[in-house]
Amino acid sequence: MRESAACAEPPLALRTLCADLTERLGPGIGVACTGVDGDPRTLYAEEFAAVQKAIPRRQREFAAGRLAARQAMAQIGRPPAAIPSAPDRSPIWPEGLTGSISHTDRACIAVVGASGNGRSIGIDLEDDVPMDPGLWDSICTPGERAFVSSQPETFQGRLVTRLFSAKEAFYKWQYPRTRCMLEFQDVHVTLPSNELPSRWRVVSTHRDAHADIEGHGIASNGYFVAWVIGHD
Repeated sequence: MRESAACAEPPLALRTLCADLTERLGPGIGVACTGVDGDPRTLYAEEFAAVQKAIPRRQREFAAGRLAARQAMAQIGRPPAAIPSAPDRSPIWPEGLTGSISHTDRACIAVVGASGNGRSIGIDLEDDVPMDPGLWDSICTPGERAFVSSQPETFQGRLVTRLFSAKEAFYKWQYPRTRCMLEFQDVHVTLPSNELPSRWRVVSTHRDAHADIEGHGIASNGYFVAWVIGHD
């Protein structure tokens, strides 16, 4: 592994988002943001095994995510370490840590914290743009769809993007506990009645992954991040 190779410094908009998220999450949680043009040569051998047959773009995205994760680890005083992939492609965090990695076509974010007391973390990063209307019904439960329809038309597409992001973050939070694959219709998000929700309830009715937990989100400079952090 060659530590000197790294992603270029993320743009100001992404650095601002990262600073906002760090402030929201508070001490004990490491947060790092990068671009997506990582260098696969920075990967540990056991990490590279997961993407050695992937196309170059996927290798660069994967390397960027691992770089962000190690930067987040450093913020909480943990030394750099490999984060290999399980057979289901989920990250295997070093002993005592839990975390989550997400990326768009232009940015990557990683969040890492201690794993004591069954804690897990789920995070999702999206471009803050309207969701394709053709996907609304597959993403939204009937109740969510009714809520979206009650909101100003100009905001509805972005609201569905937020629902999508909230569900993705919830999925990443619950998966280390349950190993359960959820569909969008298995998860219902209850949003407050305003146009820029930053807090919501996330409920899964799936028999193997039943949960009810609070999620959060922030919009900043063209990005939207949703996260769920909780314990057993």
